[in-house]
Amino acid sequence: MKILLSVSLLTLSLATFSQPRGDRRPGGSPEEMVAREKQTLYTKVTDLSEDQKLLIDGIYDEFTVTLKETMEELRQSNDRESRREKMEALTEEKDALIADVLNEEQYKIYQSMATSRRERRGQREDSQ
Repeated sequence: MKILLSVSLLTLSLATFSQPRGDRRPGGSPEEMVAREKQTLYTKVTDLSEDQKLLIDGIYDEFTVTLKETMEELRQSNDRESRREKMEALTEEKDALIADVLNEEQYKIYQSMATSRRERRGQREDSQ
């Protein structure tokens, strides 16, 4: 009887873990990820002018749309390396646009944010 109960529980737990995760992403939706990044930028770089904020808002709004479209497109691809390269190119493009808006000191802060974000992402990928 104990063996039957153990096998039943094991089967049930395996069935539960084998279900697809759905739309859940480790970092949330593209909109949530970009909103968090933008909020972090505004928190860490406190001396942004209103013009800079307006430009940064535009960059992040466009990046959100492009990121969402790209993620939908790449979801169909099984080539992980190609997906990584496209996402890196998209991020580099955003970084270049932001570099044009920020002054040297502000951009150093932004770069440190980006570095720590990449390190966290790398740790998350290593643990999967």
